[in-house]
Amino acid sequence: MELNKTYNQDCIQLMATMPDSFCGITVTSPPYNYNLRIHSGKYTKRSVKEKTKYKGSYHDCLLMDEYFEWQKECIEQMIRVSKHYVFYNIQMLTGNKVALFKLLGYFAEYVKEVIIWDKVYAEPAIGERVLNSQFEYIIVFSKNSLSRQFEQANFERGTVSNVLRIPKNMGNSNSESHNACFPDKLPYELIKNFSNESDIVFDPFMGTGTTAKAATALNRNWIGSEINSHYVDITEKELKSYTHNLFSNGG
Repeated sequence: MELNKTYNQDCIQLMATMPDSFCGITVTSPPYNYNLRIHSGKYTKRSVKEKTKYKGSYHDCLLMDEYFEWQKECIEQMIRVSKHYVFYNIQMLTGNKVALFKLLGYFAEYVKEVIIWDKVYAEPAIGERVLNSQFEYIIVFSKNSLSRQFEQANFERGTVSNVLRIPKNMGNSNSESHNACFPDKLPYELIKNFSNESDIVFDPFMGTGTTAKAATALNRNWIGSEINSHYVDITEKELKSYTHNLFSNGG
């Protein structure tokens, strides 16, 4: 398998070609099922003519059971192909809430830690009597999760918190074309603290390549998959002109 490449392919199909523990760590954020809503007390799929977070034909509105089964299969494969850890970033929304907590229960024996990404400013709620949202989860899965201790880590005791305070879309020039992309510093901090230069960093939902840029800055090899060819093109274009100086001041 070619390294430092985003495959324009379904992530489950790509992971099926990887042997066990092929990658050092996985850093990713799946679609949040943003367009599944509640109307008159029942789940309803938001009209595809309405706003979506992604360019292209992906509508992000699976039924709750479908979303659970899809993400269960994704997480199973991510754990299998990752030697150390899977960092799984997700925001709790109406469209994924039930599935998210079912996933936490289903994978309880594989959850090593839960990191909170504090986005500093709360996003205004779109409905009445709904709390504004200021944080997202980064669920850390591991084959060896009985202890909260990280077997592979590059930090001294007492120096790294399980709350990352990083403004949304901080430093990411692609936030307009992909409304759900990482801030540049988020994957950078995870890759820096929990992988070695010999590790391969994997992102099965690569989007516009933020994980790839962070891995490149830290001298890691990487692999990604992304079903939207538009985002694959953005990643390739950015990395051609990319320099390691982007993160020279620590993120």
